[in-house]
Amino acid sequence: MASSTQTMPEIVSSQVTPTLNMSMLNHPLPIKLDRDNRILWHTQMENVIYANGFEDHIEGLRPCPPKTISTGEVNPDFLVWRRYDRMILSWIYSSLTPDVMGQIVGLQTSHEAWTALQRSFSASTKARTMQLRLAFQTTKKGSLTMMEYIQKLKHISDSLAAIGEPVPEKDQILQLLSGLGAEYNPIVASLTARDDDIQLHAVHSILLTHE
Repeated sequence: MASSTQTMPEIVSSQVTPTLNMSMLNHPLPIKLDRDNRILWHTQMENVIYANGFEDHIEGLRPCPPKTISTGEVNPDFLVWRRYDRMILSWIYSSLTPDVMGQIVGLQTSHEAWTALQRSFSASTKARTMQLRLAFQTTKKGSLTMMEYIQKLKHISDSLAAIGEPVPEKDQILQLLSGLGAEYNPIVASLTARDDDIQLHAVHSILLTHE
């Protein structure tokens, strides 16, 4: 009895890959990462990542499949994975300022890029916090107009808040008053003697009317 050998096609297991929201990828994110807004950027990114099912790629929980199967042919799972991961990587690039992009040039996966960004900005946050706190504590009105002085302190406060180190409103008021010249002593004395909790915007208004 003649025997025949039948070659069975290899069955390639297919990974379950989340469907990317292509319309979302085509819309630019409002906050682009720079050295002053890491917390805001990270919050924005995490919301989109989890809402669209990117976390497995970003966190490295969905590793790249082998490029080829045992027959030497290209693994279909590899092609699908690479396509999706490159889409996510491109989306990450779109959320960066040009200066920050240089930190991930040459990285091949979304996980590598995400990890590099996290590592880089975690290391620089402490130094940046110290710089901003020192600037906040040493800012004086000097020759600035009152509006310029208020805006300068507000910018520093906003920058601290953006990296996760918000300045309490009471401390903002105290620093604002302590940086004024001697000609403002009567106003400072009047404001600090008040029993009520005056708000920052009210202090701004009072100072602007007395300039």
